[in-house]
Amino acid sequence: MGIKSQASAEELSSPFYIRNKSVCEDFEAYISQLGGETTGSYNAWSYNVKGRIDAPLRWIFQLKKSSYYGGQLLVSTKKQSLQLWTIWKCKNLETDFSDFIVRKKRFGDSLRVLSSPSVNDFQNRKKYVIVSSLRNHPLANQLSSILKFCLNDQSLLEMTYIDNELIIQIDTEQILKNKFKELINEKFNRL
Repeated sequence: MGIKSQASAEELSSPFYIRNKSVCEDFEAYISQLGGETTGSYNAWSYNVKGRIDAPLRWIFQLKKSSYYGGQLLVSTKKQSLQLWTIWKCKNLETDFSDFIVRKKRFGDSLRVLSSPSVNDFQNRKKYVIVSSLRNHPLANQLSSILKFCLNDQSLLEMTYIDNELIIQIDTEQILKNKFKELINEKFNRL
């Protein structure tokens, strides 16, 4: 199907449109290079594109960008008006490991870490928790070695492994080609 422009005629000369078009063309070329297929659309304000790669597991690579204005001037307009996501999914990652969620700490998590055996600090990182029956989860640790960069700069939003589906969400506009290639080529161990 490919990635399509949904821009109005007035948007075509916008520097934001040109930037989004460039990101989408780069993404489409990268997914094609990996033997995958792409779908999605873009304009001057946003894009939502997906790539599907079978290598040997089926991976979905999605980039999303949304720009909007909500009218509240007391909130930082940069935080309020720009949302970026890189999402990597694998629906059939069959391992013998239990489910887990690694995410940024939320209000109240410090108490949960003290009171619940299934909520722990993730790898002694003060900004992340792991919710799992295993405090030292082998699959989460394996993935964290690939994703160390986004744990260090705190751009990892969430990493979940539930019912053999892995979803990794990162707050970035970058395509992260090398990290995605490393991830899809990783040999995921069993117990």
